[in-house]
Amino acid sequence: MLQSLSDMLSWRVRTADKTAALSDILFDPDSRQMTYLSLRPGGVSGRQVLASASRLGKTDPHAREVELRITPEELETAPSWGGDADELSALLTAMPPLVVGPFGATHAPLAMAAFAGESGENEADMPPDPRAEEALDRYTRLTRWLGREVFARDAELGTLSDILADPVENRLAYFIVDNGKFFGHEQRALPVSALAHRAPVAKGGHIVLDVTAAEFETAPHPDALPA
Repeated sequence: MLQSLSDMLSWRVRTADKTAALSDILFDPDSRQMTYLSLRPGGVSGRQVLASASRLGKTDPHAREVELRITPEELETAPSWGGDADELSALLTAMPPLVVGPFGATHAPLAMAAFAGESGENEADMPPDPRAEEALDRYTRLTRWLGREVFARDAELGTLSDILADPVENRLAYFIVDNGKFFGHEQRALPVSALAHRAPVAKGGHIVLDVTAAEFETAPHPDALPA
């Protein structure tokens, strides 16, 4: 069943002993898979933790909740840093996508503190985790892609309003593109496999799809996609 990732950002994450707030979803555009869930175990504020998407369990759209198969000890011992949002963004672009660590599987999650002093020590003075020093830019944050301009090979299409994924298979399926028109407003679903290029943020961060404007016009509406 396909799920709106932007909608999931308002869901709760249920761990072994508590619930957490989901703040972002990281994915790898090349493999078209989610790599990490960014959550705050303390709720809407406090320490942010990146947990491997390989630990994703059942999703319940009706309860607006997702299960994360992770122990309290794993959350507690995950490495963390102090810093603001800019430091967090820089850290995310430096984390390697494939690491074996305390969380097991292929993706070892890292953790960050959104506010200095949450752990009772000066995390800003802690040395960087060696896994974060390898600057591999193979994944990105969902919240950094939403709202970006989308272009076809021959025209501007609109903006990216959502990404649909199958959480069970961990497969990104469709980009939802909004044409942004006041009259004739429409959204269309285009396959994630059509991604051709994503410009750096310094150049606007726009997205280019290997489709034509005519193909966009005939693409299915999100509501017409099979469940």
